[in-house]
Amino acid sequence: MIMAEAAREESMFSRFALSQRIEHSLLIVSFTMLCVTGLPQRFFDAAWAQRLISSMGGLDTVRFLHHLFGIMLLFEAVYHIVVVVYELLFAASKPTAMFPRPRDVKDGLQQVAYLAGMNVEKPRFGRYDFRHKVEYWSLVWGTVLMGLTGLILLFPIVATTSLPGVIVTACRVVHSYEGLLAFLALVLWHFYNAHFAAESFPIGISIFTGKISAREMREEHPLEYERLMLERGQAVAGDE
Repeated sequence: MIMAEAAREESMFSRFALSQRIEHSLLIVSFTMLCVTGLPQRFFDAAWAQRLISSMGGLDTVRFLHHLFGIMLLFEAVYHIVVVVYELLFAASKPTAMFPRPRDVKDGLQQVAYLAGMNVEKPRFGRYDFRHKVEYWSLVWGTVLMGLTGLILLFPIVATTSLPGVIVTACRVVHSYEGLLAFLALVLWHFYNAHFAAESFPIGISIFTGKISAREMREEHPLEYERLMLERGQAVAGDE
């Protein structure tokens, strides 16, 4: 029994497909470079911003790089949409795990109560919990907003042939503030959950390896763990 339990602890579950890991890596590169090239333009009057712009070859180079990685992010977004639509229409296993559900609200409230010491049990999560969904849909919204405003700023003459000229100024403001908000969300929310939270410290590596251990799966995604074990025809730990 002890040997069987030890083997179970060492077993690994597949969590992310290769295409998802590649998407995440491209997102890291494109988002990081958009921040590196975008924030100095937003705070152009600051000394640190001017030094950073100079180190990258000047404002024209920084703008070129910003546009380049913006296009890279948009191509990645289009690819993601195509994959999701294809899987919804044709795949046997529908990619609906990221869809918001009423249970997510309940889990969120239960998590707050648990962290505040008002509840002795933390919520039991499936493949993705409410935090993952908040991050995902925030990313979707941010990408759509930044993509649309960015394209209008990149092609203002084309945009103003059918839209009022004030739209360019409005897009500049929205693009600037949404970019800053996305950067702060990455640093304050995603970095904490992916690197500093108790269950992932010092870093969660499943998005890079595609694998997650049985112990991590049971602790962080117990409902998913139980489902997979039942599919494998094995007893769930604690039920033997």
